Amino acid sequence: MRILLIEDEEPALAQLRRFVLQYHPAATIVAECQQVSEAVGYLRQHPASGLILSDIELLDGNVFQLFEQVTVSSPVIFITAYDSFLVQAFEQNGIAYVLKPVQYAYFAAAMQKYERLRQAFQGEVLQRLTTAYAAPAVPQYKQRLVSKSRTGLYVLNVAELAYFQLRHGVTHAIDRQGRAYVLNETLTQLEALLDPAHFFRLNRSGIVQLSAIERLEPYFNDTLAVRLKGMPEAKLVSSTHRTPELRKGLQG
Repeated sequence: MRILLIEDEEPALAQLRRFVLQYHPAATIVAECQQVSEAVGYLRQHPASGLILSDIELLDGNVFQLFEQVTVSSPVIFITAYDSFLVQAFEQNGIAYVLKPVQYAYFAAAMQKYERLRQAFQGEVLQRLTTAYAAPAVPQYKQRLVSKSRTGLYVLNVAELAYFQLRHGVTHAIDRQGRAYVLNETLTQLEALLDPAHFFRLNRSGIVQLSAIERLEPYFNDTLAVRLKGMPEAKLVSSTHRTPELRKGLQG
């Protein structure tokens, strides 16, 4: 396991070294950078660094400037004292987000996630996952969404969500087990962020994942009741003007 460390505080850097070797004694720390400029220089010479462990606020600026200056082909575990960069982190190469002060259990959980991804997405698939932002000519739709609650931050895999629904003016994402998560995005914003090949706007208050649909039933005034697989409690109805397009989308 080859790891690049980006951290500007020596005590935090020493802790990362210790945690890395505790987790994987045979790991190689290929370099340590304390500034964005150092990381840019290193990654230009060594674009395939394996895994990057990175703070966000560095001596000479914000680490997200790094992604604007050099192509980063490695997944990143962000380790920071701030929770305000979570969404931005996952929009880049982020696969995990650990808050300071770092506890080893959370560090190890992030490393385990990296190893699961590395095993699941070998070769070209992992390369596409970690460098998706580098191909702006191809539309890049959201793969993950973040839900914030009093109990913590939840990272939701879009593929595991059955539908989105406006409830009392608040957007909710509902997974295939029927669990609901509050989102900050409006349905209109989500419609632009989600792949239209997989998601369909039913009406002003709902978006459904096409693969979650079990059947359509006549409802009222040319509308359709949308029944979902394994979710009999879900109540979704397509609006009259969206019904023909929904039928077409399912046929496609």
